[in-house]
Amino acid sequence: MQFSFFLTTDETCDLLRCKPDALKGLRKDWIEGVHYIRRGKGPTAPILYIQEMIIDWLINQKAPETHQVGIENFRRSLVSGQTRKYWSRRKR
Repeated sequence: MQFSFFLTTDETCDLLRCKPDALKGLRKDWIEGVHYIRRGKGPTAPILYIQEMIIDWLINQKAPETHQVGIENFRRSLVSGQTRKYWSRRKR
């Protein structure tokens, strides 16, 4: 499994060269749990952005079908997205 790096709002704004208000607008088109996560509940909960998915979105803005493949690959890379393998013991 590949681990993602999380970015703060300020770091994500630096990466995208935008202001926090613009980032909030972009977040409406993004998927929680794929592009960002909330660290708590409520409107003031801190938000962390998943760097590899933000970069993938940035590169593939004009090719949403390609970004969708990236989303599917990201989800499969998570522990929750992997199929559990059961190994049978060989009798000796």
